[in-house]
Amino acid sequence: MAIKASEFDSHVWKDTLWPVTALLGDEPFFLTRIADSWRKQGRINGFFERIVIDQLETDPAGRLLNHLDTLSLFSDLSLVELRLHRGTIDSQLRKTLMTWITHPPEDKCLLVLGPNLGKGEQSAEWVKSLNQVEHLIEAARIPTYRFTRWLDDELARNHLILEAEAKVAITSHTEGNLLATGQVIERLKLTKTDCTKDSHISLDEIMGALTQSARYTVYDLVDCALNRDLSSINKIIDAFQSQGVDAMSALWAISRELDVLLQIRYRMDRGESDHEAISALRIWASRKKLVRSVVARLPLLHLRKLLTLCQDTDRAIKGASREPPWLMVKDLFMGLAGHPMGR
Repeated sequence: MAIKASEFDSHVWKDTLWPVTALLGDEPFFLTRIADSWRKQGRINGFFERIVIDQLETDPAGRLLNHLDTLSLFSDLSLVELRLHRGTIDSQLRKTLMTWITHPPEDKCLLVLGPNLGKGEQSAEWVKSLNQVEHLIEAARIPTYRFTRWLDDELARNHLILEAEAKVAITSHTEGNLLATGQVIERLKLTKTDCTKDSHISLDEIMGALTQSARYTVYDLVDCALNRDLSSINKIIDAFQSQGVDAMSALWAISRELDVLLQIRYRMDRGESDHEAISALRIWASRKKLVRSVVARLPLLHLRKLLTLCQDTDRAIKGASREPPWLMVKDLFMGLAGHPMGR
């Protein structure tokens, strides 16, 4: 059976990673944190080479099979990530995944990372196989009624003790958004002198941490890009950088937006009307006009280029390259706004 992300403990990877891990769902907080833990534990265990394969590539199954059959570069152990963008995959990719699961290579570990699977895909053989060995992690959103319990667990994990009023302040400010709440907790941790002892956080400290993030969110940044507001993009990113906001949160927001735009643009290029393509992706009525204007001005090739830049930015954030992460993030949002990119 699938493991709930809210109950998952990455210490199970302390000695060795699973040969194949699937991390699937619609909660950005869990997807980001658990995937980062997988990569970190991989590096600790000697997996220094990292390979990313995207479902939207021309032949992802072929690349995945090729890495299964070849030795890692310079005999290093390798982490292989398969990034899914849809709830279904084609038959060739299913077959290749089953080959990985039944005959995993000794020098590589695979992470399948993506959204919730469709009902048909949930009954696929590769999913059943991972469920049987409990190597599938379900990154589902936390229901509103469970947010308080989740917050208590997160605070305890980070050795933070808050008064009831302070918890109410966080809940009210973030409106149950786990990613936003996680950012607040990270700011609170900066005030701690000893990460191994419990720290009592006052309501004033909470309000200070909330004030730092109250002006903008990563979703404001996405809307600015869609509206081609270059001035605000610059202003918000500079503010995030000065506040110490994690660049990964901005990367996650634009990656999810690009995923939707790519699917719409792809459908349109295959002959669907913009109305049919947008309706198929269940875009909120309030955003349909904005999304329609974006897919009308950005061709599929441009969106794919942005997706490739997302992968490069991900590597920069994780220290795999020397590129300044926030500069790359700014290029991404400028590119989504239609501005010529610097790379």
